Amino acid sequence: MSSITTSTTAGSVSSSSYMGQYTGITSDTIDQLLQSDELRKTVIQNKIDKINTKSQAWTDISTRLSNLTSKLDVLQDEATYQTKKVTSSDDTIATISGTSDSLEGSYDLVVKQLATASKLTGGVVSKSDGTTKISTKDALGYSGKLTITNAAADGSDKPLTVEIDVKATDSLKDIANAINNAKDPSDSTGTKGAGLKATIVNNQLVVSSEEMGDRTLTIGGNLKDKLGFADDVVKRTKGRSAEFTLDGIDMTRNSNNPTDVVDGVTLNFKKADASKPITLGLTNDTDKELSAVKDFVSQYNSVMSFLSEKMDVGDPSKSDNTTGALAGDSTLISLQSKLQSTVLGGKSVNGVSASTLGLSVDRNGTLSLDETKFKAQLAKNPNAVKDFFFVDTSTKYATEKTGTGYTADFKAVIDRYTSTKSGSEGVISLRKSSYQSEIKDYNKQIERITEQIATKRARYVTMFTNLDTAIGNLQSQFSYFQSQNSSSSSNS
Repeated sequence: MSSITTSTTAGSVSSSSYMGQYTGITSDTIDQLLQSDELRKTVIQNKIDKINTKSQAWTDISTRLSNLTSKLDVLQDEATYQTKKVTSSDDTIATISGTSDSLEGSYDLVVKQLATASKLTGGVVSKSDGTTKISTKDALGYSGKLTITNAAADGSDKPLTVEIDVKATDSLKDIANAINNAKDPSDSTGTKGAGLKATIVNNQLVVSSEEMGDRTLTIGGNLKDKLGFADDVVKRTKGRSAEFTLDGIDMTRNSNNPTDVVDGVTLNFKKADASKPITLGLTNDTDKELSAVKDFVSQYNSVMSFLSEKMDVGDPSKSDNTTGALAGDSTLISLQSKLQSTVLGGKSVNGVSASTLGLSVDRNGTLSLDETKFKAQLAKNPNAVKDFFFVDTSTKYATEKTGTGYTADFKAVIDRYTSTKSGSEGVISLRKSSYQSEIKDYNKQIERITEQIATKRARYVTMFTNLDTAIGNLQSQFSYFQSQNSSSSSNS
């Protein structure tokens, strides 16, 4: 309770008073007088609460649309369509792998010989001062050049020669790394490797060809002998080609992972056993594509169900009718309409369309997938299915994926609403900014009303306190005069 105390002296009488002592007007009374002003604040706060509810609804919609975008991203991912089911009767001998372009098939294989690499093994390397017990990280103290030439033993390709510059501070490890990182001098881009591999065993450099089979490796340069490659020291290991029989056809390849035997298929040789034929199988794996489409369908339905919830007008005939947070919002109605028109759209690709893939919408707007139809289309033309959903048109160095197709169309619709890029904000971002501007204005109104209430309250307190003080003074004077009058009567 607000209070004020005053003292008045009249003769020998003193009195004090506080607000409400005589008038009965207290701070509660003032609160009642200010009730209409507080109601104005409440009305504005209710408006703010409604805007916040709308803003939160749009935030939730944006989240669900982003989740839908992530499902579309999976359908744009090349890896979604590059899956095959593979089998091997003995995966210790060989396995098989393929891409989306690979034909289904079963292959009989006999691995007679694994491919090996040609290599040169140098002698033990010592430091320039004669020290033999060294670490691979110790500086050797040699300066000069080491040249390595790699060529097919049968002369079927052009010899490749690289030159390694060695500094006195270089160690065996430094030299090995330089060989491993050497580039093909004939490559103008400077990105193609020289096809050499160097390792260190017992302080001996071992140089091998990355390409397997019989190749001729030659070491030269003024550091040839010092680095262990003197003619009377170096050991040469002849590489061999892989020898195998596939479906009764004898073949050789300079690789244990040949990719040119069956179109779109990679064979992976692990162990040679000429006495043990094995069978390799390759079939289309539709599970990944099917799962991706089912996830999209589920998320689409989740989005549309949420939109309907926020647009619900309830039962207008009821006095206590409850509506969705965005009932009647034209922007939301437009979004729902665009999603509905897009979900069964998309340009047909070689007879593949949304409907032929088994996508359909019922009378309630629920999207469904006929798995039988979808699998049939995958079996018939898997590449057309992939291209229907997405064709990547991105340039080599593009930072963002671009393309055409069903998912691209869908993402374009969503992006118009969810984009947060500066200068190209989506509808939702702009709508939420508008909400924040409204809330800011309403908060300023509340601040002004609060200041007005504080001013009025102070004025009321002063006014009613002064009134109580005045009444208190009058009461004190009246009591004084009464006492004086009584005293005079007694003396008479």
